[in-house]
Amino acid sequence: MMETGLFVRKAQQSDIPAILEIEWECFREDSFSKEQFAYLISRSKGTFYVMMEGDRVIAYVSLLFHGGTHYLRIYSIAVHPDFRGKGLGQALMDQTIRTANECKAAKITLEVKVTNAAAIALYMKNGFIPAGIKPCYYHDGSDAIYMQRLIP
Repeated sequence: MMETGLFVRKAQQSDIPAILEIEWECFREDSFSKEQFAYLISRSKGTFYVMMEGDRVIAYVSLLFHGGTHYLRIYSIAVHPDFRGKGLGQALMDQTIRTANECKAAKITLEVKVTNAAAIALYMKNGFIPAGIKPCYYHDGSDAIYMQRLIP
């Protein structure tokens, strides 16, 4: 279960260095750049949340709204390796589902690396189902599973 003293808030430009650190720890060659995060936080059609422990960013989720489709896409979600196993991924999923309900999304979509068993298990636990494969989606040539969750 998530520890007390942790909270979720909307990301700010000043969070980017910490977000970049988490991104590199989690995704290496598939990492987004500083410029991509600046865009996602300030100008994209979506919202970006960070999980805080005190004044430290320890996890994040970037959500994009697909105009005209009423889909909410989990563009990126990551928990710093030092903070895994504490329910933070679930807390970010809960925030994502709340956001989907607030924006009246018809479904939530995402892509996940076929070898990322922990993430796949988290998504399945939260009602996501595999809906296809995206070949050679990642930098190393790995495939992605396209998953979706309908919002009742």
